[in-house]
Amino acid sequence: MLVVLLLSVTLKVDDVAMQIQETSFDRALVSFGLAKGLNAVISLLQGTQLSITPVGVGLNFSVGEILDPFNDIVERFSWVMLFATVSLGVQKILLSMSATLFMQIALGVTVTVSLLLLWTKSLKLNILKLFVFKSFILLVLLRFSAIVFISFSSFLHTHVLETEYLQANVVIEKTKEELDDISKQNQTLAKEQNHNGLFSDFSTKYDTVIAQLNISQQLQNLQDSIELASNKIITLITIFIVETFLLPLLYFWLLVLSIKYIFHLNLDKNIKKLLYNS
Repeated sequence: MLVVLLLSVTLKVDDVAMQIQETSFDRALVSFGLAKGLNAVISLLQGTQLSITPVGVGLNFSVGEILDPFNDIVERFSWVMLFATVSLGVQKILLSMSATLFMQIALGVTVTVSLLLLWTKSLKLNILKLFVFKSFILLVLLRFSAIVFISFSSFLHTHVLETEYLQANVVIEKTKEELDDISKQNQTLAKEQNHNGLFSDFSTKYDTVIAQLNISQQLQNLQDSIELASNKIITLITIFIVETFLLPLLYFWLLVLSIKYIFHLNLDKNIKKLLYNS
C-alpha cells in the first residue's frame, strides 16, 4: 500500500503518461491536417477541365473524374481523423482526472485507514475493513488504469503500427504535392490560353500543346499514385480505429468489469484471515 501511495504522488508517472498522450494527439493532428489538405486541393481541382484545339489537335482533360472516387475516401478519412482527435482529447482529460489532487488525497486517506484497521482486532470493524480494502483497490484502479492503457497503446503503436503509419503519411503527402503541382500547372495553362488569341504565334501554340500532353501524362501517373494513396488512407483509418476506438472500448469494458468485480469481491481465506485476525 505504501509503495502504491508513493507511486501515486510521484509526478514522473503522470508526466511520462501525459507526454505519451501528447505525442499521440499530435500524431492524430498531423494526419487530420493531411486529410484536410488533400480535401482542399481536390476541391480546387474538381470540375477542372481543359479543352483546347490549337493547330487541329483536340485535347480534353477532366481532372474531377479521376479525383471523385478518391475524394470520397478522403472525406471519410477526414471524419475518422476528427473522431480520433476527439477521442484522444477525451483520453487526455481522463488522464488529467486520474492525476488530480483529490484522487491522490483519497488514495492517501484510504491507505492510512487501511493500515490502521489492519492492526485493529475488533470484530465489529470487519465489515469496515472489507469496505476500506475494496475502496483501496477501486482507487488504485482509477488512479493507474488510464496510465497503463496509454502506455500499452504507445507500446502497440511503436512496435507494431509505427512503420505502416510513417509509410502511409509519406505516400499521402507525396500525393498531395502532386495534386498541388497539377493545380498550379492548370492555372498557368489557363492564363496562357486566355492570353493567346486566334492569330497567336504558331510556336506558342505548339508549346501549349506540349504542356497539355505533359499534363495528360501526369494525370496518367497520378491515377497510380491515387490508388496507392487510397490504400494507405485505408491503412491509416485502420490504425486510428484500433488506437482510438477499439482499444478505448476494450479499456472501458475492462474498467467497468473490474469495478463490478470489486464490488462483488469475495476475499479468499488468506486475505480474510489477514483482515479479520491481524
